[in-house]
Amino acid sequence: MNERERLIASLVLEPVDRVPVVSHLQTATVDLMDATGCYWPEANRNAKQMLTLALAANKVAGLESVKVPFDVALDPTAFGVQTGNEAVDRPPSVMRTIISSIDDVDRLQVPNPHRDGRPPVVLEALRILDDMQLTIPIFGGVIAPFMLAGQMRGEEKAIMDVMLDPELMKGLLDKCAEWGAIYAAAQVDAGADVIALIDATASGTILSPEQYKEFALPFQRRVVNAIHAKGAPVILHICGDTATNFDLMMSTGADGISVDQSMDMRWVKERTAGRCAAVGNVSPTTTLLFGSPEDVTRSCRDIIAAGTDVLAPGCGFAPRTPLANMKAMTRSMR
Repeated sequence: MNERERLIASLVLEPVDRVPVVSHLQTATVDLMDATGCYWPEANRNAKQMLTLALAANKVAGLESVKVPFDVALDPTAFGVQTGNEAVDRPPSVMRTIISSIDDVDRLQVPNPHRDGRPPVVLEALRILDDMQLTIPIFGGVIAPFMLAGQMRGEEKAIMDVMLDPELMKGLLDKCAEWGAIYAAAQVDAGADVIALIDATASGTILSPEQYKEFALPFQRRVVNAIHAKGAPVILHICGDTATNFDLMMSTGADGISVDQSMDMRWVKERTAGRCAAVGNVSPTTTLLFGSPEDVTRSCRDIIAAGTDVLAPGCGFAPRTPLANMKAMTRSMR
């Protein structure tokens, strides 16, 4: 059983020889940049540098996967959102939002992932990775509709719109979901084996179950269904405490539910058992960034014992994560 076969089997709840150790989220670190000579910000804009740096997570650190892109501010660039404030150890962030009124939503055109913003760089990187005929799984990534709407509207305004201007918010979410479906399908066509659907803002601390059901769930389902129509599995990742919305997250149809370090993996596994894969949740800060290799090994073994189906960080690797800790994570499986 090779790495791709192991991960796919884990996500569709088939027997595996052992738990896979991957990262479906950000993998670039300064140590890996030093090892490859490919650095941010150029590696966020150049397909060959992007894939070289992404592959280092496997070739240098030992993770059983490759993931592009690195930053979560890429999708809004297709809509014309300006990003910046980046450095060798800091990913791009949104500099200016573009939605001020419902008229802006009405005028908003759903972009072409082959032409607009930085998504074409990701698709080129995926095509080259696919041509390499790797045995490790290739992850693509799409920003979930609620998070993307917040990036274009402003997170605080988007949260207020849920209560004060739901018509504007649903109109914007509709276009974000259409984009997610188109972009995810393009990634699968380009060579992605699995799509990570990423949302940093739809946790239970921001959306109540009723709000999640109305403003997140139907739009996530549209993206998940589009990915499944292309024959690829989906991992849904939502940051923070997701306990109150956990059943709704599973009802999206995602093959894997990814949780961060604030969630108890044993609790998560009890709820996902027989329904979908539990993915996570090594702390990217306390353990991987600031801990020792021994701390990493201990945490990984605890999470495996708690029942995770896929061992992964609870969020993207921090850029200053020591290479020794990444290697300790991968060695914990061997």
